[in-house]
Amino acid sequence: MARDHARIALSIWNDDDFCALSMAAKLVYLQLVTQYKLSYAGVLDLAAKRWARPHPDLDVEGVRAALSELDAARFIVTDWETEEVLIRSFIRNDELYKQPNMVRAALRVAFEIESPILRAALAVELRRLPVEVTGPAPAVAADALEAGTRELPPVVKAAMGTKAPARPAPTAPAASVESTPDKPGAEGSPNPSPNPSGNPLPKDLGEGSRERETGEPSLISRSGKVGVPARASKTSREAPAAEDEPASVRQARRSDARRLVLTHSPEQPRRVLDRLTAEVIELLADGVEPAMIGAGLRVWARKRLAVSFLPELVGEYMRGHLAASASPAKIEADALAVATFERVRASAIDRGDTSPIGEAVRGELPAHTTPDELDALLRDAGTRALAGAGA
Repeated sequence: MARDHARIALSIWNDDDFCALSMAAKLVYLQLVTQYKLSYAGVLDLAAKRWARPHPDLDVEGVRAALSELDAARFIVTDWETEEVLIRSFIRNDELYKQPNMVRAALRVAFEIESPILRAALAVELRRLPVEVTGPAPAVAADALEAGTRELPPVVKAAMGTKAPARPAPTAPAASVESTPDKPGAEGSPNPSPNPSGNPLPKDLGEGSRERETGEPSLISRSGKVGVPARASKTSREAPAAEDEPASVRQARRSDARRLVLTHSPEQPRRVLDRLTAEVIELLADGVEPAMIGAGLRVWARKRLAVSFLPELVGEYMRGHLAASASPAKIEADALAVATFERVRASAIDRGDTSPIGEAVRGELPAHTTPDELDALLRDAGTRALAGAGA
């Protein structure tokens, strides 16, 4: 039966991770969740052009930037090579795991996924489903997905016929429960957790919430972060270990990305700046040095290329920089020069610095300035500042 509605928790708007996204990323995420062609495994063919069509003020590049931002925040997993997108915790958030037929349908379509990146991420999600509700089939399917099996294997079919273990018979209410009969959710729950937390959280949040991480029937978690696929297979992309990464770290990364874009790229329309910021966020999350990103932004500024080419330009600069440098010491010195200039320039812009140093670093730079030229500019400005102070 085709989908005719989507399940979106109202409390998603109380989720710090979701609220930290740009408006375009929020819109695109809701658009993905409400697609007719979304499979029971949470997978879509990547169709940025089609997804941009309903939005007169959001073009294809804007959609691609939003997808990159959602991927960096681990709301989705995107493989640009196979052109597939996974809404990472869709099976749990849509509560398909509670319906045996829907679980079987999700496992069948899971083996149609081409991308090893998406397969690895979905395998992690399947293992998070509560065995006491789903039975062993999702965990068995996870192993087969990671092994690269392309068709539903017999072992998974057999596991589908294995019922979930029977739950223990209810015992007499504990004294602590009796003492709080008026606590919301203390009784009457349609699907109570077999091991309720001693300190249950007061709300069940949306897709990007830390409370939706463990896969317990109540979808209440005591730790963890949604959107962090454990990409442990050799074919998966390297991703930062973000399970313990708080929202404040991602906010700081967004702030750093915005500063790099405003510092190292020429004046651009707001929508272009937003797309550049989304690309830089992902580069920072991948551990790329800010100095290299700044250099890549300056290369981009002198080329007629779409924003989505920024990672390739950064990589090109990194490779060329390594090849041209005579020694590791030179590589380190160049990176330090660019990073120092970037910090001084950002500080001067923030403070409205009108000193000789501030004026020098805030001025218009050539499209592609070498680290040696940046270092010379700083030294010259410092010399003029000292001379002015002594006059």
